[in-house]
Parts: sequence; structure tokens; C-alpha cells
Amino acid sequence: MWIYLMMSFVLSVVLTYSSMLLGCRLGICDKPSRRKIHTGPKPRLGGLAFIMSAYFVSLFITDIFHLYTLFTAGMFLILVEGLLDDVFDLHFSQKMIFEFFAAAFIFLSGLGIHTIGFGIELHPAFSFILTIVGVMGVINAMNMIDGADGVAGTVAFISFLTFAYLFKWSGNWTLYMVSLLFAVSVLGFLIFNFPPARTFMGDNGSLTLGYILAAFSIFLTQNSDSKIWPIIPVLILSIPIFDTLWVMYRRFRYIYGSYRTLKGAFRNLHMLFYSDNRHLHHLLLARLSPLGVVLVIGVLQVAFSMEAILLVGKPEILGWLAALLNFILVGNIHKLWREKRSLFTASGKRGSRY
Repeated sequence: MWIYLMMSFVLSVVLTYSSMLLGCRLGICDKPSRRKIHTGPKPRLGGLAFIMSAYFVSLFITDIFHLYTLFTAGMFLILVEGLLDDVFDLHFSQKMIFEFFAAAFIFLSGLGIHTIGFGIELHPAFSFILTIVGVMGVINAMNMIDGADGVAGTVAFISFLTFAYLFKWSGNWTLYMVSLLFAVSVLGFLIFNFPPARTFMGDNGSLTLGYILAAFSIFLTQNSDSKIWPIIPVLILSIPIFDTLWVMYRRFRYIYGSYRTLKGAFRNLHMLFYSDNRHLHHLLLARLSPLGVVLVIGVLQVAFSMEAILLVGKPEILGWLAALLNFILVGNIHKLWREKRSLFTASGKRGSRY
């Protein structure tokens, strides 16, 4: 097993370094702007490097991509979406088309969100809607937290290790190994992405990570013989999920305050997808160095992951109470931000990210 993990790590390092040499030459680089903290263009093909590293090694030791064919198709669909977005800066509505079909592939594989816990079985129509919303939500939540050096990679690395532990506990050797392979591949990328970053994962990386983590959440909890409550993956992914919910709430409050009526607010809901500087990493950057931000978010991620592991096998209501506390904790961190900044980008245009 260890030799395959080492292969995935080394391959990720080699491919990430190669992507750094090719990124800006191919025009796939992240340029400085008012919302971004880097001062020069950075290549953003790192996601392609670590995704393909884990994928190739997985082909040698598992049959996951044969067992989960539609998941594989969805993963590559999201990877293509991310690459197109990095090159052409897609409109959010165009991105949602890719994400809708990728999420639908998971449902069509028979592994959608069929229960939210407490023995409640969802009607197929509600199951389909919740699967689409849930998968698309996690995809974009991971995209949203990818705004500071090392943050998304650190969250993903710890999350994959946590999923690996839970898959092993559940007796799913295949997904246990694949989770470990993705973890070490992300670690190989983090060598170049840790502050000060020399390369970025790009939307091709953050969107695909979100899709894989959403799919693993479903694979872990939605099997008929699953012993893990559906709320457990929410605890693991508390940082991206709850940061996104708080940001969307603040954006809607801004929109409602601008138009004064619910009718006016709903007519302008597209503004929810404009870029802003109110994410968790932005408010931490106002007080900490980039390295400090990674350390704080890393500690939070470890705490949330340990919380999820410790609650496995415990009464389900404890998991929901823990999720509520995580939501409140992330919200209180958001309230620490008191600087007066413009909610949307200075140009008023849609940013490259949600």
C-alpha cells in the first residue's frame, strides 16, 4: 500500500512542477486584482496535476472507476468545466449546467441522497432535488474557500484523511485507498501552494475537489447498509459549507437592503454570485499572515474532523447539535470582521469565482 501512496505523492509533485512551467505559457494563470493578495501572475493548473495523479495510481490498485462509472464521468465533466473557467472565465449560469449534469450522474448511479437521517426516506423527486442542490453546493463551497494560499488544499487534505478513516471503519477498502491517494496527491500539490504559493490549483482543482468530496459524502452515508449518519460529512465539511451559508446570507442581506422589498431582492438574486471579500479566509487575512490563516483554518478543520469521528456510533441528534454549534462558531468568526469594505468587486462585474 505504501508504495502506491508514495507513487501518487511523487507523481503529484512532478506533475505540479510541470504545470507550473506550462501554466502561464499556455495562458492559464491567475493575474493580480483588487480581491487577490498575490502580486504577480501565478499558474493555476495544480488541480489537474493532483487529480490526475490520484486517478492514474487508483487505476492500478482499485476498481473504483469501474464500479462508479457515472461518478468518474461527472468528475471529468467538472474538471473540464474548471479548465474552461480558468481559461475563459465562464458565467455562473454556464458553470451550473456542467454541475447539474455531474450531480445528476451521481443520482443516476443509484447513490443519491435518499435519507437525511432519523430513518426518514425521501420521495424520489425530493431525493433528486436534494442530491443536485447538495452536490452543487459542496462544489461551489470548495471553490469559494480557495482564495488564500494553501487553504483549500489544507481543508481537502484533512477531509480526505477523515473520509479514509471512516471508509476503513465501514469496511470499504476501495474508497479507503482512493481517499488516501487523493490525500497524498493534494499533499504533493501543497508543497508548491503553501504560503507563499508558487502555483494555484485553479477552478479545475477546487471545483473537482468539491465534487469528489460531495460524492464521497454520499457513498459513505447513503448505502442501504451504511452505519454512518448523513450529518457526519456535514461536520467534516463544516468550513466550506457553513462559510458559504454565512456569505450567502450576508449577500442577500445586502441585496435586500439595497432594494428594500423581497420582490426587488428576488429579482436581483443573480447578485448572490458576484465576488466579494467576506469569506472566512478574507477576514482572517485582515488580522493574520497567510501562514497564520492556513494554521487557523487547519486547526479548525482538524477539530471538525475529530468531532465527526468521535460522533460516529453516537445518537444521531448529537451530530445535528454539533453541526448547529459549528454553524454558530463559523458565524461568530465572520462577525469579527468589522472593516468597511465594498461588498462586490470594484468593477461591479462578476468575479472569476462565486
